Amino acid sequence: MSGVRIGIVASLLLCVWLVWPKGENSAPPRPLLIKSALKDAKDPIVVLGDSIVRQAQLPRSLCKRPVINAGIDGSTTSSGLDGMLKKAIGDKKAALIVVSLGMNDAETADSVESYRKNYTALLTALKTMTSRLAVVAISSLEAGKPEVGHRTQQGIDGYNGALPDIAREAGASVISLTPMPAGFTSDGVHLSASGAAIWNKAISDGITATLCPNG
Repeated sequence: MSGVRIGIVASLLLCVWLVWPKGENSAPPRPLLIKSALKDAKDPIVVLGDSIVRQAQLPRSLCKRPVINAGIDGSTTSSGLDGMLKKAIGDKKAALIVVSLGMNDAETADSVESYRKNYTALLTALKTMTSRLAVVAISSLEAGKPEVGHRTQQGIDGYNGALPDIAREAGASVISLTPMPAGFTSDGVHLSASGAAIWNKAISDGITATLCPNG
């Protein structure tokens, strides 16, 4: 991107910030921020998911392509993220779309079959926006902490057990997570600094293995 174009984009973002209402809940909506990030991104790697993705400190680029964090709090496999991304990315295509979903599906106690059906439909729609897809295993819970809610580890395990078949049907790769240490979450669901470091490395390694295995 040339210096002039960077300046124009920066000016537009500044204008959005200046006119946006200030105070509580004043941040621009995530879809708008994602669209702005994708506007001039060439062959982007898009990481789509829920608050675990949104909070992740992902690398700015991998495989010589920009990485766009498209996490939105509360997202599930049936949240319509494909429609949001289509509006944001327009006629361009991503080099790779990585999808990390399931933690919020588990909160609503969706069955494995519903999870499979919704995830398959989502990936089918996303295939029109990229030639490569990857899905991420769902991180574990830490029982007894406040955000666990109605989620159960059995439910998470059921979703993770279905992911290889879901991925295979969609032609996607699976990014696995390594075992987490004690205290890997801050509240039972969202990752602590130690958990986030492991998660971020797994995502980065998975993207590299999928998109540029030879460096």
